[in-house]
Amino acid sequence: MKRLTLAACGLMMVLALGPGSVPARAVVDAGGRSVFARGAAERALALGGAYAAVTDDASALIWNPAGLARLDRTSVYASQTNLIGLGFSEQLGLLALPSWRLGTFGLGIRRFGVDGIEGRDARGAVFDDNLKDSETEILLGYGRRVGGMWKLGLVAKYQQHSLAGYSAGAPGLDVGVQVKPLQAAGRHSGLADALSLGFAIRNLFEPDLRLDTEGVKDPTGLRLGAAYQGELADNIQLLLATDMEKTRDMDTRLHFGAEVRLLNTLALRVGSNAGMMTAGAGVDFRSLSVDYAFEDNLLEPVHRFGLGMRFGPTVEETRQTALRVQEAELRKKLARAFQQEKVDRIDSMVGQARRFMLDGDFAAALNQIETIRVLEPGYPGVAALEVEAYFGQGVALEKDNDLSGAAVAFQRCLAADPDHADAREHLARVSLRSSRLAARSQVIRARFDEALAAYARGELVQAKAGFAGILELDPDDREAAALLLNTTQALKLRADLLIDRAKTQIVNHDLVAAKANLAKARVLMPDHRSLAEVSARIAAEEAATAATITAARQTAAAASVAEVAPEPLAVKPVPPTFAELSAKEQKEVADLYRRGLRSVEKDRHDDAIRYWELVWSRAPDYQQVAENLKQEYLVQGMEAFAEGQLDQSIEIWERAESVSPGDPRTRGYLARAYEHRSRIREIRGDY
Repeated sequence: MKRLTLAACGLMMVLALGPGSVPARAVVDAGGRSVFARGAAERALALGGAYAAVTDDASALIWNPAGLARLDRTSVYASQTNLIGLGFSEQLGLLALPSWRLGTFGLGIRRFGVDGIEGRDARGAVFDDNLKDSETEILLGYGRRVGGMWKLGLVAKYQQHSLAGYSAGAPGLDVGVQVKPLQAAGRHSGLADALSLGFAIRNLFEPDLRLDTEGVKDPTGLRLGAAYQGELADNIQLLLATDMEKTRDMDTRLHFGAEVRLLNTLALRVGSNAGMMTAGAGVDFRSLSVDYAFEDNLLEPVHRFGLGMRFGPTVEETRQTALRVQEAELRKKLARAFQQEKVDRIDSMVGQARRFMLDGDFAAALNQIETIRVLEPGYPGVAALEVEAYFGQGVALEKDNDLSGAAVAFQRCLAADPDHADAREHLARVSLRSSRLAARSQVIRARFDEALAAYARGELVQAKAGFAGILELDPDDREAAALLLNTTQALKLRADLLIDRAKTQIVNHDLVAAKANLAKARVLMPDHRSLAEVSARIAAEEAATAATITAARQTAAAASVAEVAPEPLAVKPVPPTFAELSAKEQKEVADLYRRGLRSVEKDRHDDAIRYWELVWSRAPDYQQVAENLKQEYLVQGMEAFAEGQLDQSIEIWERAESVSPGDPRTRGYLARAYEHRSRIREIRGDY
């Protein structure tokens, strides 16, 4: 068999690579380690190989696969090194693909080659003066965060060795873990953020290559590292790292490294790789990085250069984009469900109104129709149903000799359908009967009909004036007196409603709206006993606001004179933004928000509201929490309203208004609900 003279070549490689590593299967350290055991990537080598707790780039595939979990953007890295000029070369290519949902996947290839090897036969004769020896390692890795503090990873790899026509390959497996120990123990401080530990096992499954008759294993290696990374000064970051490495049949080796990074752009590095001095530098410009490493080997120094690039959106940006898409789909789903539920409820309520009418309960039917108008003012068929209900109510009241009530019903029927001939005929008849019974003159009769029409249209101020004028002419007109009392009580109800709304708006510091509602209440009932009280509260709030602004301006002026930055003007407390929360609080808010999303997907809407209320109370600007919470409140309020729980529905819709002020749909519901409550109280006589 032909014999290969590799001894000289092996010795040169040992000298070139230094005491910290050996070439392809050269028997040093009594372990026969692979050339790949020495590591790669310029930053790590410049730090003396102290990288198990540091790795946060694509080279995690080589040093500690747990570091893959720390990547936040797609990363590529490549380097090419010619060693000593004697035909030795190294090539490295790495790719890392982080995913916010799945973790980080990595792919790498490493090659170490030697050419110009002399091949001799058994008699020493040269048969080839340019044999080649190459080793290739293909890496497929995965890393992800577990429990927030821990990073775990593994790398499945395949090593291939080719020499002078012989070839062999074998698989292997690396695993690793990284953790910030103080954070994992529940500590939160600058030191807890800066201190990290890393542990990696290289060749948990040992590759076993057999070129000819005897297999050679790449032995298992253990690496334990610690690192401190924090701010040395403004715009200056300091990294200190150390690793302890142990391989079977090899003495423990120590690795040390330090890095100073300036303005997050220039990095200067120095290290010791098992006694061999290393150094290097790195420059980051936007997404591009260039790294240089120097190794003081025994034969002559080695200079290495590598090029890296990070591109694409960050993991957080991708997560936010996916979350926005998910939320958009969720909002569409909620909107569809909301609309369908509303249609189903209204259809059910229309059917219920028809059943009330068949039973002769026209007041209940009209109440149901009013409810439908709050939920959907222009719902098809409701206008015709309302006309039919008012006419039926008028006929029933006429039979019961409630002539004024019948007249109001017929008036409202004609207001909804001016061409309703039967209603016009019945109205004329009951008006005539009413006037005859009350012995009204033609003048009083005309004024009575006019006041009654105003009452039917809801123009209560005009109706009150009309009925009061009739009583001045005829104090014995009992029907006019009863209608005046009803009108006055209805006016009080409406004024009460406006004053209650004004009080709520004062609490919410919406003084403009409060003054507008108070003015409307004064028109309806100038002698309402609460007008003076609420007016005084508005004046006090305006005075307090003016005093606060004046004081703030005086403070700002004084600070300006003293050349001190003035405090921002503030009239009322401003809720915190998400960005103002601590990292721990941000995590808690994000977790609550996601729980709300999952609850909606499982149709647990009450749970979703509770989660999102907590989020909104702590960070009202987070994601779409205000919009989502408003939508849930609208649905919840609609359900309460359809079930006749009017006050509860108004309370829920007021909550929707508080989380999303100015929303037209919410304001529409509230306005119609307030009117509905006032009309229901009028109908019931709940004064």
